Amino acid sequence: MYDKDFKELVKIAVEKLKDESVLKLLQTDASYQKDSKDEGYAEDAFNQLDLTEEQREVCQHLIDCREKQDFEYGTHAYIAGLMDAFHIMAVLFPEKWDT
Repeated sequence: MYDKDFKELVKIAVEKLKDESVLKLLQTDASYQKDSKDEGYAEDAFNQLDLTEEQREVCQHLIDCREKQDFEYGTHAYIAGLMDAFHIMAVLFPEKWDT
């Protein structure tokens, strides 16, 4: 298997795990819930703006790009956190972890 293929498989697996574990945390996080509600209000306000179709498409493209970038950042941050956890375990328990 190619290194790139393996990385993609790991990324897909991590995204699935991340989605499940992060969702549980976010559902009970009051700050996130408030931010989510605020985003809903902002989206409603955006949808009520009197924009031309071209302006709306440009704005939507910007939003889509940011959402994709945020998703990728979240996935990489999650992977980095897992890597950090393994490094911490290797430092704390060097006899059990071969780095």
